[in-house]
Order: sequence, then structure tokens, then C-alpha cells
Amino acid sequence: MKIDNYYKQHPYIHYSNCHEDIDFVASHVCGKPQAVLAVASALDNCLALLLLDPRKIVAIDSNPAQIALCKLKKCAIQRLNYHEFLVLLGIEDGDSLETYNKLTEFLDTDTVNYFNKHLFLISQTKLVHCGRFEYYFQLFKNKVLPLVHNPKTVEKFMSAQTLDEQKQFYTKKFDNLRFKLMFKLFFSQFAMKRLGRDKRYFKYNQGGLASMLKAKFKHGVFNNLNRSNPYLQYVVFNQFKTLPTHLQKENFEIIKRRIDRLEIVETTFEEQLSSGCKYDFLYLSDVFEYMSVEKTQQIAKQVEECMNEGAQVLFFNMMNDRRLVGNLKEQKLDQTHDRAFYYKACYLYTKQKT
Repeated sequence: MKIDNYYKQHPYIHYSNCHEDIDFVASHVCGKPQAVLAVASALDNCLALLLLDPRKIVAIDSNPAQIALCKLKKCAIQRLNYHEFLVLLGIEDGDSLETYNKLTEFLDTDTVNYFNKHLFLISQTKLVHCGRFEYYFQLFKNKVLPLVHNPKTVEKFMSAQTLDEQKQFYTKKFDNLRFKLMFKLFFSQFAMKRLGRDKRYFKYNQGGLASMLKAKFKHGVFNNLNRSNPYLQYVVFNQFKTLPTHLQKENFEIIKRRIDRLEIVETTFEEQLSSGCKYDFLYLSDVFEYMSVEKTQQIAKQVEECMNEGAQVLFFNMMNDRRLVGNLKEQKLDQTHDRAFYYKACYLYTKQKT
């Protein structure tokens, strides 16, 4: 099956990696949360949050394809060594399909059925590249960026040794007219809806996506070295020259020891909030981006009810301005050292003592 035909089926994997800087997120977590609720997505951020040593992380997603991917990753960490795990993902060389076959007896039926039906995601596309958002970046790297800059220019931009060198190169060489035009077209809401993300995700957006991303991109380049930024590296190279936190070798055994604390649940955000569970930290990605202002305010009450005293909730705004209400202390975070450039704002709320 051609990968673009796969994305016409439902359900499909929207994200095979998490494109949010989990180190930035973790740096704002206060204390040592025992119970964590997080959006599962591709599970990467949840794996990294295990490094905070919580007692439990509940990872939720309503997309069964994402759930299958998450369960496969969890099982892989439980059963494989570090090298085998990277082979399965397609990050290191090796037989990823053979590695997958080692896991099938330990996986639930739904997960095995999903990947057995789509084995090409493992053997050909590779798991690290199989999401629709990742496909969008593959088009950028292979089809679009070469029309703007040659490989030597790209490599020099991504390997600058200092921020001053990087800023000067970006201003004088990289950010030329072709780059500006390309950014305006390829990272527009129109292009992203057609090629990168489900159009339902843009229901409440009013436009201006490309200009917002361009400003955030420049801000990121001026404050964070590209040579150590895995999120930008994936966009430009379609590979991690610097591994993100959850994939770093020194963290693998820690995550492996704690992996059984991670529970993966196929459910909606609203259903989980109604479960009666209480949490110390809620990592909600950009979940409110897909809700109206009225719906967000309604959900905010449920969020507060499921928070323990002193608990925190953190989420991003991409295009829409979404805030929480209630007995919550609001802090708009400084994103200077947020290495991912997709979000215009990040909010952290703390439940006040009553």
C-alpha cells in the first residue's frame, strides 16, 4: 500500500512522534507528581515523564490507531533491549519486522490485528516515519526544501557552533525570498489541512498559521542551537541527529524499570475527566485547540475537579486562544527555550489551596 493511500483510511496514525519539547514541559513541573494524566499521542512524552518518577501515568487517546502504536512502543520497551527498540522504530539499522515478530505474543489482539494489517508501516515506512504529520515533513525535506536551499546550505545552518553564528547565517543566507515564500505556502493552513493534519483540527482556526509559525521559527532559531534540537532536526533531515529525551540511551533503562506504571487507555478526554480519578499533573498538549471557547470553559470545571490540591495542568495554544477558569493560578510561560516552534502560547495552571 502506498503511504498516502493509508492516510485515506480510518483509523490511521496521525503522529508517530511527539513534536513538543518535553524537556521544556518537565522543567516547569513543580515537585514530584505521583499521578499524571497525559495525552498519549505517540507516547514519547509520556515515556519521558516517567523520568519524573511518578507512581502512575494515564495516557489517553480516542484514536485506536494511536493506541495501537502506543501499546506497541510500551511492549517494545518491556521486552527489547535498547538497540532492538531503535531497530523496531526504524532509527537504527536492522530487521524491524523480525523485531516486531518477537513481540506479537505479548501484544493484545487489537494491536496485533492493526499492525498485521499494516505491516508496511514497520517494514517499509518505518514506525518513526509512519504518521501523517511525519509524512508532511518528508514532503518538506524531499520535495520542497531542495527548491530553496542546497544541502550544503542546510547543513551549515543546522550545524552552527554558536547562537551568534546561527543568527547571522539565518539572517544573511537562509531566510531569503525563496524561503519566505516557501514558508508562506507550505506551512499555510490550506497546505497543512491537505497534507499534514486532519482538517477537523482546524475547525476553530481563523487563519494566519504560516505567519505565526514563521515568527516562532525565527524566535527558536535565535535562542536555541539547531545542532542540538531534535524537533527541528526531524523537520529538516527526517531523522534525529540528537535523540529526544525518551530515546537517549542513559534514560532507556530508567524508563524500562518504570514502564509498568504507564497505563494506556482508549477514551475521550471528557470521559477520562469523569472517571473520578485525581491527578497531580495534567499534560494536555493542545487539546483545547479543537474545542470552542464555551466547551473549553465547561471542560475547565471538570479539569479542576480532578486536580489534587497544588496540582498543575499545562497545555499549548497553537492558533486559538484558550484559557481555563476557576480556582486556578494562571502563568503564561516564557517559550524562549522551547525547541519546538509550533505553538504561540503555553499556559501553566496551579490549583490553589481552598
